[in-house]
Amino acid sequence: MQVKQKLRAQYRERRANIADKSAKDELIAGRFFELHCYKSAYTVICYVSFGSEINTDSIINRALEDGKTVAVPYCNNKQGDMEFYIINSPDNLKPGTYGILEPDINSCKRLEDFEKSIIIVPGLSFDNEGYRIGYGGGYYDRFLAKHSIKSIGLCYSELLSDKLPRESFDLPIDILITENNTHCINGGEYGL
Repeated sequence: MQVKQKLRAQYRERRANIADKSAKDELIAGRFFELHCYKSAYTVICYVSFGSEINTDSIINRALEDGKTVAVPYCNNKQGDMEFYIINSPDNLKPGTYGILEPDINSCKRLEDFEKSIIIVPGLSFDNEGYRIGYGGGYYDRFLAKHSIKSIGLCYSELLSDKLPRESFDLPIDILITENNTHCINGGEYGL
């Protein structure tokens, strides 16, 4: 656990100093839109970017423009319980847990049908086998353990690792996208 904490601090600092961040964010989003699983998905589940994370605003807006159902996370508590709510516009978001924009659950409907869905999973770093260093809450690993959904990680190439430490409950993502390439990890097709 201490090793992961140390790595989180290192990767946070490195990510805060990424050069040409906007251009890289745009390249990553462009690669995401090329995915066959994006084109065929009914629902895109996406975190709302915060701080130095890869900006997901363009992904959310484009998915809405493309007629996809877009759902974003809502953290019920600090024990790792998370649900996703459907938004029709970024106007449906308000500051929530940790100051991160979340859906207004009083005006948004909870996503209950995950068929034909894909999910973008946040992370500070990813490795070649699809494992990640997240923020330590376990929200996404708990969700992915219950749902069989194509999972996608977005990462700057400078923050990739050969192999990250992992626990028995950590789950790898299926597709990893950087500004330089798209890597299918778990044998599925992404149809470029």
